[in-house]
Amino acid sequence: MFERIKAFFKKESRVASAIISTTFGQYLWQPKDYSAFAKEGYQSNVYVYSCIDLIAKAAAGIPWLVYQRKNKDLVEIEDLRHPLKKIIERPNPFSGWGQFVQALCGHLLISGNVYIEQVEANGQPRELYLLRPDRVQVKPGQGFRYTVGGKSVEFTNDEVLHLKYFNPLDDFYGLSPIEVAARSIDQNNESKRWNTALLRNGACPSGVIKTENNLTDEQQRSLREALDRGYMGARNAGRPLLLEGGLSWENIGLSPADMSWIEGLQLTAREIAIVYHVPPELIGDASQKTFSNYREARKSLYTETVLPLLDWLKYELNNWLTPKFGEGFILDYDHDQIEALQEDRQEVWKQALEAVKSGVLTPNEARELLGYDKKEGADVLLAPANLLPLTFGDEE
Repeated sequence: MFERIKAFFKKESRVASAIISTTFGQYLWQPKDYSAFAKEGYQSNVYVYSCIDLIAKAAAGIPWLVYQRKNKDLVEIEDLRHPLKKIIERPNPFSGWGQFVQALCGHLLISGNVYIEQVEANGQPRELYLLRPDRVQVKPGQGFRYTVGGKSVEFTNDEVLHLKYFNPLDDFYGLSPIEVAARSIDQNNESKRWNTALLRNGACPSGVIKTENNLTDEQQRSLREALDRGYMGARNAGRPLLLEGGLSWENIGLSPADMSWIEGLQLTAREIAIVYHVPPELIGDASQKTFSNYREARKSLYTETVLPLLDWLKYELNNWLTPKFGEGFILDYDHDQIEALQEDRQEVWKQALEAVKSGVLTPNEARELLGYDKKEGADVLLAPANLLPLTFGDEE
């Protein structure tokens, strides 16, 4: 009986141990090529670039604060000399906090993985660095290996924080959004390459020149050179083709209208935006307006995409980083500095103030609603002085 009780409180996952045991001590490469994601997705596709750039810059533009819990209050640490405050001002000599968060979001949105290395001095974190995902190997149950230029560095699980998206087919690496949108990205890229090739050919679909006579090799070469010289390229677009000697032109290509080229681009753009949870209007697709105006679309970007990402990062940092500076320290982003949500924020403030004035909420309940800590002596409902009960004492 006692052994069963001990086993219950131990609560070790037999599945997790089985997964680790099969790969324990082995370094595992990320199954997909990160460089391909970066080149074909981020660098070659304007919609992928726009989605990642929008999210990363929006997240980077929100300042972070350091708090310390003292008794029941959260007190903001404003001293720039505090080591944790220094880190969120400048994580390392090469990057400020905004640039750090922007790069972090970029890695995550391209590869589905982020690796943050902490560098300690005197037993306390002093600097944070981002490790390129394509250079990192996970060693289940032990740590990580970072390889660059033929040299490798080993890290323990405590030295590196690994954030990853859910991946149903991999226990150790996150699923890249680019992999999810790969087909749409390929179709979008190929459509643009096709259109570029079409423009280089003078915006004329490909075709064949027909003749009933047999042309010698020299005649074929001269004809090809004449066509290249006089009719190919944007400068010669629309120029009439002069054929003689029994030659005729037969069009074998399809027009952009036939291929629904524009509609295809818009469809793939929307699919890419859906994968990244970005309103299509914000990346230039106005074919189907989901939101009534640009302001509502910006608001949706923050509430549905940016803030959940920052909440995840905040949670992980408060479990991995802040405890190493002592008890009670908390990192949080400044909710009041999000310009796109100021209108909503002001409305919440107004409603909270009215609720306090009307005696519906105590000042502390209103503070909690607005994200502030409670204050001593502010747990009493306040009633307006001009409001009196209809009866006093015993009713006759």
